[in-house]
Amino acid sequence: MQIFAGSKLLFGVVVVSFLFVCGFAVTGPLRPLYIVEVGATTVQLGLIMALPSMISLFTRVPISTLSYRIGKRRLMFFSLTLSVVTTAIFAFIYDPIWFFPIISLAAFSWSVFSPIAIEIVSIRSTPINRGATMGVYFTSIGAAMLAGPILSSLLTLKMGLRQLFLISTTFPVLSLAAFLLLIKPWEREENQRVDEKEVEGSGGSRGSLARIFKIKNVIALCSARVAFSLSMGIFSTIFPVYAKDILGLTPSLISLLFSFRGFTNVLIRMPAGRLSDKIGRRKPFLLAYVIIIIVFILLTYTENFTYLMIVMALYGVGWGMRVAPSTALLSESVASEDRTIALATFMTMFDVGSTIGALLAGFTATFLTPPTLMFLCVPIMSSALIIFLLISKEII
Repeated sequence: MQIFAGSKLLFGVVVVSFLFVCGFAVTGPLRPLYIVEVGATTVQLGLIMALPSMISLFTRVPISTLSYRIGKRRLMFFSLTLSVVTTAIFAFIYDPIWFFPIISLAAFSWSVFSPIAIEIVSIRSTPINRGATMGVYFTSIGAAMLAGPILSSLLTLKMGLRQLFLISTTFPVLSLAAFLLLIKPWEREENQRVDEKEVEGSGGSRGSLARIFKIKNVIALCSARVAFSLSMGIFSTIFPVYAKDILGLTPSLISLLFSFRGFTNVLIRMPAGRLSDKIGRRKPFLLAYVIIIIVFILLTYTENFTYLMIVMALYGVGWGMRVAPSTALLSESVASEDRTIALATFMTMFDVGSTIGALLAGFTATFLTPPTLMFLCVPIMSSALIIFLLISKEII
């Protein structure tokens, strides 16, 4: 592909990221079921599901700042190694209390890896092709989110959840192997990173945060991201249990539903990135949020499996369409010296929303029905859409 022509490093990061995310995607749709199967209560489920975003919330920005001094390559290696260990241990948990430290370490692995990977992609692109480059990278993430649930659906036809979690360790192992094999040109290409003196001269992370939050696009994008991730936190926590206990679906069918979301998610990411290069970042992003609002309205009333497949496919379209345009718009809205901290902060907003959503689902599921909880996402998403529409602007 032409985008990879000038950078073997970019190709390596895409491959490593695909395998890394697959490790989460294979088990992600069924993780709430496994946690409940081990013996967790509804409140414990909400707390455990909120842990990944809680950990990322407090570690992502500091790690991004330290990456210039510690070295991105060392941090990536550490992250991938930690992912291998935590994924393997996850399959041997028999007491819900052990989910707390293991999931915390797994979340730390993700919070280290993700900002570094995205920054490399941003650095390797230009304003002319940034949407397309971001689209390629996030398409690889979407592909992992498609492959994971499909494989999960097939495997759970023949095995239990514990065996599924054990087999999922294969992916972080492959990701670590790909990192060691494919990211050999790192040392040469990493010379383009910001010099340490430049980082120190920028005023540190506190000064960067003060600067970026004076930018209207940053405020608009962060507000929208919190709303989206809050709704996703609610959905991810309650929907698998709701689908099994109320709708009567098997783990295999639940994973199949998530594969429909993953399929449209991966299909739309690259076209959405290229489209944003041509017509601007805001229009695809606004359409994506309108689609997600419609999805949560439909989820409130849909119980038929065939209709759920359609709704989940629509969910994937909205999710995938917002990714590349929003990341590209953020990159173009801040100064180059603030880009690392801006991307990390932007990703942290996902953690804020996910934490609130998972906790809300866990603590209110005893007196609010799952459809009611999902419908609460409609006004939340609508408010964020209005805020984005009013204060955001294109960057030319």
